[in-house]
Amino acid sequence: MVDKNKPEQQVPDTWPLFIHGHVATARWTHLDGKHRVYLIARSDGLFSHSGEYFTDDPNEMCWTPDNVHAGLYDSEQIAVKEIHAAYPWSRDVPRKTRPADE
Repeated sequence: MVDKNKPEQQVPDTWPLFIHGHVATARWTHLDGKHRVYLIARSDGLFSHSGEYFTDDPNEMCWTPDNVHAGLYDSEQIAVKEIHAAYPWSRDVPRKTRPADE
């Protein structure tokens, strides 16, 4: 049962940190605000992606990997095409570039 008196939890709007110099350079967020996918620029010059969903289970309340397996791509353009293939909804939402201060 939903408690209508309880304030709705705010979904955190954070960018991930990776090891080995990999950087999430862009993000697509589903219209529901609880699914997103990142374009990752790797330190070796390749690209990949990583998706996650927000679990609002009272015991978790966090972003969780979605277990969609990504490959390694030679170019950003190919990686973006693969993002759109794996996450069709990403074609319908704006691409957000990582802020310089993050």
